[in-house]
Amino acid sequence: MPTDSLMADTMAEMTATAIQEAAGRGAAALLPVGVIECHGPHLPVGTDAFIALELCRATRRYMAALGREAVIAPPYYWGINGILGEFPGSFRIRPETAAALLRDVITSLSENGFTEILLVSHHGDRLHNEMIRDVLTALHAEGFGGARWLYAPFRWRMYERIGQTGCEPIWVPWEPVAAMEGFRLTGVLGVHADEYETAAIMRYRPETVDHDALRGLQPTRLTLADLQEWRKGGEAARRLTPDGYFGAPNPIDPELWRHYDETARVMAVAVVGPAPAP
Repeated sequence: MPTDSLMADTMAEMTATAIQEAAGRGAAALLPVGVIECHGPHLPVGTDAFIALELCRATRRYMAALGREAVIAPPYYWGINGILGEFPGSFRIRPETAAALLRDVITSLSENGFTEILLVSHHGDRLHNEMIRDVLTALHAEGFGGARWLYAPFRWRMYERIGQTGCEPIWVPWEPVAAMEGFRLTGVLGVHADEYETAAIMRYRPETVDHDALRGLQPTRLTLADLQEWRKGGEAARRLTPDGYFGAPNPIDPELWRHYDETARVMAVAVVGPAPAP
């Protein structure tokens, strides 16, 4: 298999010629999607985009092992903050701006010859995910079915929250497996800057973690009813999570980051199909 697309981190590090050749070979394009948003006092504001990028890197690696080439598009950082938009460090992007830019990015990938464009979005905000849903649905209605959604935060039941089943044409369907969940957890309800995200960033971007701040952080111990209130954003989010995190920031299982690696393994099979029997 050609190695130029595997050696480059993202398309931003590839030459125009290498991109054209990869598209000509039928490589898929993986598009990491995130947001710039407060993630407590311990994690970087780019956490969602960083995790999306790591999911793409791992998925590309597993796809290559199955015989399918993929390249990674430059990360899309400009998602929508409907909950923590007023917190320090968060960027507030208008929904129409986010949608127009995402559409332009996908269209650019298509015009560069990529017929399969797979979105990997690690951001649980409903408004953000409705925006992605609407962009992909519109593209499919216009006859471009090559752009599909490979990953949204599965453990946050994102399909249901935006009125989807995960089997619509805009999705690459897959189901979670036991290997994704075989880790020790605190048992604290967490959805933002919690043990999962901390474990991932400590593994992949340890230099961006404020370890001194993390050491003293206590779990929020909020309830499902609190979660519904928190999702209203604004004053509710500031009251319930004044420090910008929801859950237990400190993971108790040092292997918890593997949740994302196992997720990528499943996604690669969903795209390529299982390896042939020996």
